[in-house]
Amino acid sequence: MNRKLELLLEIIFIIFIFIDGFSLFISIFLPLRPAAFQNIIYLDLITSLLLLLGYLIKIRFKEKNSYIKRNWNGFISITPFYFIGIVLLGMNDASIILKILCLIKIFALAISARQVGKAVDEFVERSRLVYGFAFFVVVLVFCSVAFFILEHGVNPEVTTFEDSFWYIIQTITTVGYGDVVPDTQWGRLIGIIAMISAIGISSLLTAATTSSLMDKLREDREKLAKSSINYMKDLEEKIDDLESKMAKEDNVKELKTDLNDVQSEMSEIKELLKKIKK
Repeated sequence: MNRKLELLLEIIFIIFIFIDGFSLFISIFLPLRPAAFQNIIYLDLITSLLLLLGYLIKIRFKEKNSYIKRNWNGFISITPFYFIGIVLLGMNDASIILKILCLIKIFALAISARQVGKAVDEFVERSRLVYGFAFFVVVLVFCSVAFFILEHGVNPEVTTFEDSFWYIIQTITTVGYGDVVPDTQWGRLIGIIAMISAIGISSLLTAATTSSLMDKLREDREKLAKSSINYMKDLEEKIDDLESKMAKEDNVKELKTDLNDVQSEMSEIKELLKKIKK
C-alpha cells in the first residue's frame, strides 16, 4: 500500500513538473495573454511548493547532508522566480534576468523529475512508454511553435501562442472544435503532421501498454511456476524423509523377527543339551 501511495505521489509530481517546465518555456520565448502569464506564475509557485514537499520527504528518510549535495539542483527547482520577481519585487515580466533564471530552472526541473520520480521513471522505462511520451512531447512542441510562427500575423484567429497550442491539442486529440483553422498552406501542412502523428502516438501508447501488461502477466506466471516448483521440491523432500523413516521401521521389525528366531533356536539348543546331559 505504501508503495502504491509513493507511486501516485510521484506521478503527481511528474505531471506538475512537466506542465510547469513547458509553461515556463513558452513564457520565455513566445507571447502570451496577461491572464495566461499570471496563471503560469501561480502554477510555478504551486509546483515549487510541491517539489519542496517532495524533497523534504526524501531528506527525512535519507542522510541529510549527502542527499543535499547530490541533489543541489533542488534549490533551483523549488524557487518560484516569477512569483518572487514579479509579485513580491515588482519586476517587469519581460525582464531578461527573470527569463534567464527561469531557463535555468527548466534544466533543473528536468533533473528533479528523475530524482523525485524514480519509481515512475523505472516504470516508464520498463514499460517503454517513454517512446510514446517523448514522441507526443516532440510533436506537441514542434507543431504548436511552428503553427504559431506560420499563422501569427496572417491568421486573425492566431494572435498568441495559446491559440496555436489550442489548435494542436484539438488536432492531436481529434476533437476539432473548428474555432481555430489554418489559413496558410504551411499551416495546413502542420495540421496534417499533427493528425498523422496522433495515429502514431495512439499506436505507440497502445503497444507500450499492451507490452507492459504482457510483461506483468509473464512475470506473474514465472513467479507462480517458481513457487510451484519450490512447493513440489518441498513435497518430494518430505516424501523422501517419510520413506527413509518407514524403511528404518521395517528394518527394525526384521531385526526383531531375526532376534526372536535366534532366541527360539537357542531355547531349542538348550533343551537338546539338557536331554544329552540326562
